[in-house]
Amino acid sequence: MAVDFDLGQMQVSGSSGIDALFEREPQLVTASVPKRIRVASLQQLAGLQRVSAETLVHKSNRDLWALKKDGEKFFIERLFDDNGNPLKG
Repeated sequence: MAVDFDLGQMQVSGSSGIDALFEREPQLVTASVPKRIRVASLQQLAGLQRVSAETLVHKSNRDLWALKKDGEKFFIERLFDDNGNPLKG
């Protein structure tokens, strides 16, 4: 004789162990992308594609970056945060 098994009747608790820690504090596993990176060699630009004179797109995550020069040093600056909001200053 078959007994009906209703998954809706199962009691589920929150995450336990390390999963519970990451659930409570997601910033522990969220990678932060730097806002500004000094370009020391062309190798650092390997993942970027130039779309205009000063705008670059990161190929893997489609981030927009700006190429800037400060004196003799070159920098790339991220233009938007992870939520798509413009970065300021």
